[in-house]
Amino acid sequence: MSWFQERAGYADHMNFREKNPNTFVVKHGTNKHSDHSKVLSNDLLINQTLVDTYFYKIMSLLPSQSMTLPLSIEIYFDENWLELNNNDSLIVGSGLPYKLLQNGNLLREGRLLLTNWGNRGEPASVYEDAFSRFLIFELKKQRSAKNYEMLTQYGFHKFLNAKYAKLLPEYKLLGVKKELKPRILDLLEDTFGLKVSGDFIILPEVEIKKSSDEELLNFIQQLFVVGLVKEFSRGRLPELQLKL
Repeated sequence: MSWFQERAGYADHMNFREKNPNTFVVKHGTNKHSDHSKVLSNDLLINQTLVDTYFYKIMSLLPSQSMTLPLSIEIYFDENWLELNNNDSLIVGSGLPYKLLQNGNLLREGRLLLTNWGNRGEPASVYEDAFSRFLIFELKKQRSAKNYEMLTQYGFHKFLNAKYAKLLPEYKLLGVKKELKPRILDLLEDTFGLKVSGDFIILPEVEIKKSSDEELLNFIQQLFVVGLVKEFSRGRLPELQLKL
């Protein structure tokens, strides 16, 4: 069974598809889109099952977890996942709220999403159920109780190595101005201890196996740090204090 079939918004989403039959169609084919990892399986059920395994692991690992980062930065995840159903049921999934603190002070609340994020990533050419699969960190906007803005996103179609059932570690820094990249990469390497190679951040290599829980948690933490430093460098997270 697809992970998405278990979501509360699945039925509404499928109704959306019936009304919009041309939204989820094959355009480029597996590994033929510039955004694909080039090591996806041509068997779409294999890709789907592998990423769903990550989703189930993340859902079981993260509730009530806390993460401690340099500069007295902490993340505290809530106990329970909440169902996501946005944009007239185009986007569905699950979200886990979290709190971002520094020096014991609450900076902002946020949420981690496991979601399809619409039709991004050519899902019909990657997964049998034509649901794209993303891990997304969001933060609440300043002075907003309900609205969120994206901290960072991770599309599994870009990084899945289906043959070896693992994620590719090279994560390219995208979506920021050229002049900000050296500053961001220096902060990631010098302040947070992440591995950097050229424009690439080398995230922990995560394989699907029972012993990968620690690696998966470390991967999620480093992905969060990348988003944190990007937003700070853009001036969108002024309450965060980093040594420059």
